[in-house]
Amino acid sequence: MSTRYGFALTLTVIAATACGGSQTSTTTTSQQSSPAAAAAPAAAPAAAGGGAGSGSGSIAGKVSFEGTPDAPQKVKLSADAKCAAMHKDGLERQTIKVKDGGLAEALVYVKSGLSGSYPAPAEPVVLDQQGCDYHPHMVAMQAGQGLKIRNSDETLHNIHPKPKANEEFNLGQPRKGMESERKFDKPEVMIPVGCDVHPWMRAYISVLSNPFFAVTKDDGSYEIKGLPDGEYEVEVLHGKAKGTTQKVTVKGGAAKADFTLKG
Repeated sequence: MSTRYGFALTLTVIAATACGGSQTSTTTTSQQSSPAAAAAPAAAPAAAGGGAGSGSGSIAGKVSFEGTPDAPQKVKLSADAKCAAMHKDGLERQTIKVKDGGLAEALVYVKSGLSGSYPAPAEPVVLDQQGCDYHPHMVAMQAGQGLKIRNSDETLHNIHPKPKANEEFNLGQPRKGMESERKFDKPEVMIPVGCDVHPWMRAYISVLSNPFFAVTKDDGSYEIKGLPDGEYEVEVLHGKAKGTTQKVTVKGGAAKADFTLKG
């Protein structure tokens, strides 16, 4: 370990202790895994859509991307030998992922038109640090719902969201298997998240007031279920593309709504 990296590690742990508040971290025992397995994408439970609504309607469609996506960025991993060992062929970061014209990792949510209140689900959303990357890159959850933060790597990570409406925190996890849980009390979309140890690690957290949201799949498709009949304003957001909104009417079943974002 170089002096520079050791110093950064020390500062991060100190910052995590100072900024982490009273939240308790738990460490669980996990088996050793190969570098290839550690670098594999993690599953993203409860991160691709909201909880069940009481209505029988739905909105489904596709989010497309108009423009030329940026070329993948090559990440320098030399500062952390453990990250480098997980990616012996190198690591590329693709900020705009397009498949058959569809845009992945876009947030689609009902922005207005709803009435009443919607309790937060008891099941937390998981944000995993695996293969020296965040999984998923787009986290969607309800206000008051738990966010379970997990370190699946044998190296120091930290999660440092920078919200404007909610409380900022900086949580360090130096050991594999560590898990901590946090909550955001106020609705706030597109909260940037970074790791101060590994500057290429970036994600977004969106906190919604209702369960009617989804994150697009690899082909840009999405579905929002459980909506009551009504007219809604639906917004689509992405970290590297310009967002857009559309009026959608749900009446007696499924409604279709396609969107196009521009780079």
